Amino acid sequence: MELETALFVSPINGLATPFDYENSIIKGRMGSGKTMYLRANHAYYLSALVPSLIHNHDEVILPVFIRLNDFQHIKEPSEIYRAIIIKVIEELTSIYLHLVDMKHLAAIQSGIKHLPDSLLGAHKLASNIKLLAQLGSEEYIERVTNELGLKGGLKPKFIELSAEYKNISFTELKKKPNPGIKDIEDCYKNLLEGQGGKILLLIDEAGSLDKSFFKENDDSCFFEILMNQFRTSSFIRTKIAVYPNSYSDMLTETRYGDAVNLEDDVKNQAGFEVFRSRTVNMIENYLNPNSYEEVSIKISDIFDLSTTDTTGDAIEQIIYASSGNMRRMMQLLDLTMETAYLENNGPTKITKDHALITLNKHAQKAEAEFPSQDLDLLNSLTKVCKARSAFKFKFPNVPLHKYTNRSEEFNLVNVMQLGSGRRATVYEFDYAYSVYKDIPTHRMIDSEKVNSFRTNVNGRWLEREATISDEVLLHADLPGKIEGTVDYMKGESGFIVCDHGEQYFFRVGDVIESDRSKPIYQSKRIRFYPSMLGDSKSAVLLEVI
Repeated sequence: MELETALFVSPINGLATPFDYENSIIKGRMGSGKTMYLRANHAYYLSALVPSLIHNHDEVILPVFIRLNDFQHIKEPSEIYRAIIIKVIEELTSIYLHLVDMKHLAAIQSGIKHLPDSLLGAHKLASNIKLLAQLGSEEYIERVTNELGLKGGLKPKFIELSAEYKNISFTELKKKPNPGIKDIEDCYKNLLEGQGGKILLLIDEAGSLDKSFFKENDDSCFFEILMNQFRTSSFIRTKIAVYPNSYSDMLTETRYGDAVNLEDDVKNQAGFEVFRSRTVNMIENYLNPNSYEEVSIKISDIFDLSTTDTTGDAIEQIIYASSGNMRRMMQLLDLTMETAYLENNGPTKITKDHALITLNKHAQKAEAEFPSQDLDLLNSLTKVCKARSAFKFKFPNVPLHKYTNRSEEFNLVNVMQLGSGRRATVYEFDYAYSVYKDIPTHRMIDSEKVNSFRTNVNGRWLEREATISDEVLLHADLPGKIEGTVDYMKGESGFIVCDHGEQYFFRVGDVIESDRSKPIYQSKRIRFYPSMLGDSKSAVLLEVI
């Protein structure tokens, strides 16, 4: 047990407690831990509810966990709204079932034992929670059973009222044609009867609801109506989980709560440095389980982190492939160490090459999850992005859900910006898949040329986006095309210098139709087919990248 405690690494160092009673928008892609975050809040507030009832404390907070994918079969927005209201009330009146299930409470109590004091200290009942957490499971069950009066049948008024409301009033509520926020308020007043209590709504899987629930109609939509009603109720706080860049990700104003991003933006240099620092601290804590004060084994003893090397290191590659998702980072870290050990048939210093081998293996495994017909389109997309030196792309009017709707570990394509109206959705290839397929991700720090080392040591992330069409797909398959930079231009013609130093004459009229709306200017990158016009070298079938 001492070793387990020593190995504990807090995921919230430097952050506010995730258990604050406040409105929050929890953001992260599949596999980032949104459900775990909400479940932890649910368990925490259930455990706090016990001392609240035992000591008749005025801060009674009822945690309500709702999974909105229970309603993904409903298409009509008003019916979705109705179902959510009823579900909230049903869960409110079912909380007492958790309190009479001693085995469930004991399991929660065993988890609370391992929470650091910094989390418990934020709660008004911290001292009472700590005292209960110190008890063994059997002692805890005995204490709660006796003090809540469960053994002798003298239950707190809250439990009696909950059971009564569920058996009588809730049955009537389900018959109402238009239940709303007023019914939640009536239920709340009935259950807490002037105790000054509050409700914490923990809403998961918002993105699973039908898109019509999020569509604006006369400057509002049912989702916003629901969230505004929760927001303006003095006795309700809401923590809702959404996927970034999805239809449910529309609560952009701070009045709905602060955004809690479970993934860092590692493409941003500041975000990368924060995530790397956290990663290094975590690894060194695990390497030194008995001491957080004096680090005897440093990360540089295990990983090759040469500061003079302009190619970057293994940690940088693992972080990029994690997309700022700590769970995926840990998975890739473990796989990279395994790769290094097997290659050397024993312990060895972990290099960038070990990380790249791991990313290739990981991408191959993810690709194997797709049938061959899906891979045909995927291969065409990779050819375009390689040809246009971009890992971000737009493919208007072509749905790519089959590549983006898997878990964090198996998405080969991710949505970066959801399209609306005439604006197309922006996608990007998963980093590990980009490594595997040799799709460029970085440019040189002082030019638009590709940085093959994929590092921010002497490079930057590529910002360009490839716009894909049937014509562009066709040109991606043409053999012999090369790249260059516009060196000189006057009027409708000019010269391109290719990456090998040769100069080619071009005319704007030779740009393919899909790219004719793009501006051409000095230093612009062009992909073209080299041709000979007499003794002169010329560029035709120009693609503006």
